[in-house]
Amino acid sequence: MARTTETTVHHLIDKRFVGITPEGMRVMIDGEAEAATGMRPMHLLLNAVGACAGYDIVEMLRKRRLEINAYTIELVGERADEAPGAFTKIRALHRFDVPGLDEHSARRFAELGMTKYCSVAESLKADIEVEVELIHGDVVADESSARG
Repeated sequence: MARTTETTVHHLIDKRFVGITPEGMRVMIDGEAEAATGMRPMHLLLNAVGACAGYDIVEMLRKRRLEINAYTIELVGERADEAPGAFTKIRALHRFDVPGLDEHSARRFAELGMTKYCSVAESLKADIEVEVELIHGDVVADESSARG
C-alpha cells in the first residue's frame, strides 16, 4: 500500500498562502513582490531538498558517533527559461564542522543523502551536483562530484 502525505494550502490574499498539515504545522508561502511574509514555492522546494537529505546525513553521522558542531547545506537551483521553469540542476554544498569526519566519508554521506535517500530530490527531474566542505579549525577541504 502506498504511503500518503497530506497538507492543505489556504489562500489568504493576492499571492499569499499558508500551508497547514493535519498536525497543525504551518508554513507561509508568498509570491508578493513587497512585504513578503513567507518563501516562494521554489525556495520551499530547495529547502525541502536540503532538509530531506540532511535528515539522513545527520543520522549517518550519529551512527558513527560523530559530534556535529555545525552543518549547513547551501543550495543553488538552475531553472529552465520556459514555463513552468522547473529545476534542471541543483548544486548542493554541504559544509561540515564535524571533528573526526574525513573528506571521503563526508562526500559519501552527502552523495547518499542527496541522490539515494532524499525522496524530494528523487521526485524532481533535476540533475543533482554534490559538493562537500569540511571545516576543522582553520583547515578547509573541498571536494566535488556530480550525478547526471
